[in-house]
Amino acid sequence: MGSNSFSILNNSQNKQLCIFDFDGTLADTFVSGAKLINSYAIKFGYKQIDFSNTKNLSARQLIKLSKVKFWEIPRLVKFFRKKSEETAAEINLFSNIIEILHCLKKNGFDLAIASTNSQKTIDTVLKKYNIENMFTFLRTDIPLFGKKRALTRIRRYNSKIYNKLIYIGDEIRDIEACRKANIDIISVSWGFNSLESLQQHTKKVVSTPQELLETLMQQCS
Repeated sequence: MGSNSFSILNNSQNKQLCIFDFDGTLADTFVSGAKLINSYAIKFGYKQIDFSNTKNLSARQLIKLSKVKFWEIPRLVKFFRKKSEETAAEINLFSNIIEILHCLKKNGFDLAIASTNSQKTIDTVLKKYNIENMFTFLRTDIPLFGKKRALTRIRRYNSKIYNKLIYIGDEIRDIEACRKANIDIISVSWGFNSLESLQQHTKKVVSTPQELLETLMQQCS
């Protein structure tokens, strides 16, 4: 995709904040994450998952399928955050994501990240691509099912600063959290959940970074 594809200009004087999920939205971590989770199934006593057949499942459905006890989730999430930090330098961003971020900044959008992943992992990846200064703030280490609370706090703090807040995420649980937190969301189909499963929960689903850019520009013009 050529650089001219990202030259849309926003004439609006409104201040907008785009809040990005990290895993599956900015960063391509699905395959490595699936391998990591399955590699510790025997140690922690849960069922290995065939992740090639899970694109239509929500996080809660996947947990039920793996037979992980709900009370064990915080401990497991903490463990896998630490393990992910060990290989954070190997994580890659999705193709054309950096161009989209630069174009949004050029057009006056502020950018942020709200993620269940750790501060250390996200910092490592952002520094790898020299984009650590592009984001107004990072909200990291959010509990697996704590995004509603985190996004509600973000909205309350930033609603007087920005005319519009939009979350960009790849999961059904992102849609559910944004609905409860009263924040608009644009879902992307290149991450954890499939296009079809996302469309069952929201009409705002995009399939490419270019389409994401165009949708943001139209929605915030």
